[in-house]
Amino acid sequence: MQDVVMIGVKRPSDRAWEIENYLDELKMLCENVDLRGKFRLVQKREQPDPALFVGRGMVEKIHNLVVNESLKAVIFDDELSPSQQRNLEKLIPVPVYDRTFVILSIFLERAKTKEAKAQVDLARLKYEYPRLKRMWSHLHRQAGGTGIRGGEGEKQLEVDRRIARRRMQRLEKTLAKFEQGRNTRKKARSQDIINIALVGYTNAGKSTLMNQLTKANVEADDRLFVTLDATSRLWSVDPVMKIVLSDTVGFIRKLPHDLVASFQSTLTEVQDADLLFHVMEASHPHLDELKKTVEGVIDSLLDEPIPTVLVFNKIDNLSKMELKSLKREYPDALFVSALDRIGLDDMREFVRRRFHHRLRQVQLFMPNEAMGQFYRLNDFGQITNTHHLENGMRVHFRGFSERLDALLREVPELQLMEKGKPAPVGESV
Repeated sequence: MQDVVMIGVKRPSDRAWEIENYLDELKMLCENVDLRGKFRLVQKREQPDPALFVGRGMVEKIHNLVVNESLKAVIFDDELSPSQQRNLEKLIPVPVYDRTFVILSIFLERAKTKEAKAQVDLARLKYEYPRLKRMWSHLHRQAGGTGIRGGEGEKQLEVDRRIARRRMQRLEKTLAKFEQGRNTRKKARSQDIINIALVGYTNAGKSTLMNQLTKANVEADDRLFVTLDATSRLWSVDPVMKIVLSDTVGFIRKLPHDLVASFQSTLTEVQDADLLFHVMEASHPHLDELKKTVEGVIDSLLDEPIPTVLVFNKIDNLSKMELKSLKREYPDALFVSALDRIGLDDMREFVRRRFHHRLRQVQLFMPNEAMGQFYRLNDFGQITNTHHLENGMRVHFRGFSERLDALLREVPELQLMEKGKPAPVGESV
């Protein structure tokens, strides 16, 4: 790992512990790209300096620390403007980066599917475009056979910009195709499926929880942003209910705007959900801050609010008193340990109760001449009991309203019954 210094700025509205917490998080982010945050410096300012973000005295202090400790880079916890970054690098003899650069670097490393790679690449290009720092060589590799030629007298910078603009246009078209395919699949979905999305701060344990509930085999470890592509799997909570559970990318404070915008199409699992499980690390010292961060990102994605339930994960890290206090503070939340499989049955029972109103329990009359269709009933719901009659069979049936209506259309010989007698189609028991 290369040693770096991390820089924070404390504004009047900031609390001291917040800045330290941000820098702790930045240190963790840096470790994911082989940078060790060995030193940290914080400057109190009313507002960032337009030219250098920090004051000249702080720049001199950074310079001396870099030289004396042989540091390899300077990382700011806030996003720098292109001009601030250029000005700082004129005064400091090592590269100067910011939190956005570090997060984008992690996403670039973790992206696996074509869509995730395109999303991250687009966000990176939007970040680099106004900077165009050391882009010349890799832009030309990406340009491939585009036939771009710099005319006589044309500046290299303008060639860079043309290559970058064309690359961004291609990526936007690629992502539009992915979104079109997703919309087509969405229209084809059955109406009797309930969609639930796991959302939360990065490293809250969503992927581990997903694996335990659905056997999805989603990669899960302590690194940040392991999950970049939304993964959806069927979750068995009831013989009738079809639950599709989706694991989504984790959020983080100061998440780059262009990154959120690029991943907006992937996050349709959030926008289309019937319910959100907001997963939180129960033992985190600053739960309220993380909760607000996730809620802020979710609000930016949704036109209308979606019912949300807090799920406190990793309760195995709490003492009995701490858990009791947390339950008292959040009486409507769910409390689980995905690793130890604690509370998972409570989650299933919660879902069953939550969506019970969408199910109907009815009695159907199937005449003898229609018995050949009996096997089809299981495709539309659950047979809970049967009773043979002289001219047919009484079937106790449980299923979604939409599926029951479809069954009655598919097998018109069936009739709804009331008190054991055939009733007009359309009435329920």
